[in-house]
Amino acid sequence: MIQQSSDDELNKLLERIIQNMTTRPKSLEKSCCKPGFEIRGLITIKSLEEFIRITHQCKITFILVTTTYCPYCHMFRPVFAKVAKLYEGKAAFVEVNADIIPEVAWSYNVFSTPTTIVILNGSPIDAIVGYIPFNSFNIYVTEILNKAGCINSG
Repeated sequence: MIQQSSDDELNKLLERIIQNMTTRPKSLEKSCCKPGFEIRGLITIKSLEEFIRITHQCKITFILVTTTYCPYCHMFRPVFAKVAKLYEGKAAFVEVNADIIPEVAWSYNVFSTPTTIVILNGSPIDAIVGYIPFNSFNIYVTEILNKAGCINSG
């Protein structure tokens, strides 16, 4: 009787271990943005403090550096915003006007606009200067998010 009871307990314990190994609990799932990060879509930054706060909310941040009178910036902004909407919660997408907050452009050595900078874990990993068509930019963002583990590949 005692042997049967300990075997049953051992089997139950083994079943739980196997179940935990095959199904990942939500607490262990990878998250690319901090819990409670509520801002969705494109975020237009108004101050350096806001820029610093927002860019520390997600593992990956796409920064669009623009200027007020840049025609290509005005053309690319809707593309950037559309891709930002597609990947809500996967990364932060921010726009910074270098005429208003020049420190951001200076710190990332931006000399031409529009420039898209990719930040991974607080460090810049890539930058693209100029207008990018929607399909190309969407593929680019998808590849970066896949490599970072923020979306499922496929």
